[in-house]
Amino acid sequence: MISKELKKLSRRELVDIIYQMKKNEQQLQEEVSSLKTALQDKRIRMEEAGSVAAAALSITDVLGAAQRTADLYLHEIASMKEDAEKECSAMLAEARSAVDTIFEDGRKQCEELSSLFAEEYIKYQRLKEAVQKLEEKKRGLYEDLEHGKEV
Repeated sequence: MISKELKKLSRRELVDIIYQMKKNEQQLQEEVSSLKTALQDKRIRMEEAGSVAAAALSITDVLGAAQRTADLYLHEIASMKEDAEKECSAMLAEARSAVDTIFEDGRKQCEELSSLFAEEYIKYQRLKEAVQKLEEKKRGLYEDLEHGKEV
């Protein structure tokens, strides 16, 4: 489902998604940092209260929750990155194929037009020669008429 939706997205949208994910990652890192600070404060209070065992248990729970959240987030990021890379690779291969097809079609059309031009040029040269011969005959006839020769 996600893969199909990603395929419909443009590069710009994929970059925006990655940017948002990075932003979320930074927020989570800040949250982890904040939780660590809160944990430190809690630990100090626990030590002051004399309950070292309770503080260790509390720290373990907070750090475990933070680690699970970070692991889940990183796994999701890695999965989305892999899907995006596959999609980009497929799009790039498709674009290269399209470019190759267009280039090959253009080359064939160029060859066809070149061949057609060569044929038409030959016809033009023949017609030009025929017109020159007719003009020479016409000149010859006019000269004969001027000199009084019968045509």
